[in-house]
This record gives sequence, structure tokens and C-alpha cells, in this order.
Amino acid sequence: MAMGRATAADPRDLVAQLHRVKLDTLPVLHELLRTRSVTRTARSFGMTQPGVSRILRQLRETFEDQLLVTIGREAQLTSRAEALIGPLHRALSEIGLLLDSADPFDPASEAVHVVIATADYVSLLLAPLLAEICAAEAPHVVLEFTEARARNLDDLARVDFMIGPRAFGERLGKRVGSMSLWRDDIVCIAGERNRDVPARITAEQFQRARQVGMKSDPRVPPDIRAALQPTSPLETSLVCTTANFLVIGAIVEQADCVALVPRKVARELTRSRRLRLVELAYPHRRLMIDAYWSLAASGKRGHAWFRDLLARAAKRLE
Repeated sequence: MAMGRATAADPRDLVAQLHRVKLDTLPVLHELLRTRSVTRTARSFGMTQPGVSRILRQLRETFEDQLLVTIGREAQLTSRAEALIGPLHRALSEIGLLLDSADPFDPASEAVHVVIATADYVSLLLAPLLAEICAAEAPHVVLEFTEARARNLDDLARVDFMIGPRAFGERLGKRVGSMSLWRDDIVCIAGERNRDVPARITAEQFQRARQVGMKSDPRVPPDIRAALQPTSPLETSLVCTTANFLVIGAIVEQADCVALVPRKVARELTRSRRLRLVELAYPHRRLMIDAYWSLAASGKRGHAWFRDLLARAAKRLE
């Protein structure tokens, strides 16, 4: 019988179920579900690939499910594996609290792996600052920035933090932790040689110009896409789309296009490319960039310390 749900009324069943699974394999399962890769999981734990493959075979027997399957060239999770992500993350967090010592986290000597899901421009701004601080204060901390695909609480449970616009985070509901990082607004960027674009651009002038725009994951629901891309209604003459803010800068520089991007990323792009920042001559929404995390993860060792680190790095961006 596959592992099911035990209740407080059947402790003997719970003992029997726990006897069937080796608890030390559950962190490996969590990493396999996150990476969908035996190779990357082996690297995360400093194990051999055959060792992780052996654990995966044990887990498949325990859960009576393939969990991870290869379709074509891609590894995909089964529906059973998808359903395990949230409960597994919460269970490991609670076990960590149960076994954790009372001593405060010591970043100078302890090792943690922090996964942050966000857009590439947030990585561009935050990653250098966080890496600089960690190099000086927390040499054993590993930072992993990955693409933001969190659409619900189960997705959020796969990572330690998700960083994005507040309008998006509010759709995750109240069962999440959050903290404000910085305020931003939208500006236009144009090539230095593109003299058809004035120093301030109206909505009509922008809509007549050749535009480059963001194209988010098509699996993201329209309401969430609108929160992530508040300027999309103005983008009526798109000649190119990309899911990467840094690529937008390269296209605008080379192809005499214009694009709407957050001001902080515009400043970074103008430092490295022949671009200029163009103010918008019409009302536009401000962006509030926040960090979000599953409440189940808030007690994870080092989590509180890293939240303070995020706040410190964000302050340097003001």
C-alpha cells in the first residue's frame, strides 16, 4: 500500500508508514522534485549519481509511483510528485524545527543553500550585493537565483523566497510571509542614436514607436501577467518580445526600438550599453518590490538571518 495520510486517531498506522520510509531520503526527494535532475541533486548533496539513483528507486517503491519520468529530452514530475511538493516542504521545515538546536544561526561557520525565484533584473540588482556580503560574512552560504514561476502556495513552497511586484504577491493570499524591499517605477529606454525619441515621451509617441516588450510564461494566468507587466496595455506596436530584461536592452540599443522597464534596471542598462533613460509624460503605476516565502519555511535554519540580509542589501539599492 502506498503511503497515505495518517491521522491522530491511528498512531499505529503512522508508525507503520514511517517504518517504510527512510526519513533521511526525504530531503533528497525534495531536491529531486525541485531540480528534476539526478545530476543536480547529486551535486547539491555531494553524492554520486548512482547513489541518488538508488535513493530514487527506493522512493518509487515507497510511494508506489515513478515520481520523476523522462518524456523526450525533458524530465517531468508525475501528478503524485506534484502533489507531494507542498506537504513535503512543510514537513521538512517542521522536522528541521524539531531537531534544530537552540543556538542562533552562525553565518560565519554554517552552510545553507538559499533558493530565490525572481526576474532577471532583480537578480542583476541583488545577486552582486548578496554575494559580496556573503563572501565577507557567510562563506558557506550558497545562493541560487532561479526564474520566478510561483503561481500559488505550492509553487512558493518549492523555493525559499520569491521576489516580485506586490500586486503579484497579494494574489498568493495571507498564508505567506512577506517583507518590503524597494519602490520602483517605469521609464522608457531608447538608443543613444535614436533622436526620434524625445527626452519625455507621451503615450501616443510611445505607441507610434517600434517597441520591445516582455513576454511572460504563457502558463501564467492573465490576471497575474497583468500584475507582473503593468505597462503591457501601452505596448501596441511590438516588433520583438523576450522574457529577459537584459536582452531587451541589447535589442533597444541595436534596433532603434523603445521599451518600458523598471527605473532601476534602466539605470543598470545605461551603464553598460549605449542607451538613454526617457521619462514618461503620462501617469503610470509605481512598483513595490517585495520578498515572499512560505510560512512553513520561516523557521528553517538561517531563514531569519537571510531575511535580515535581504533588507540590508535592499537598503543599499535605495
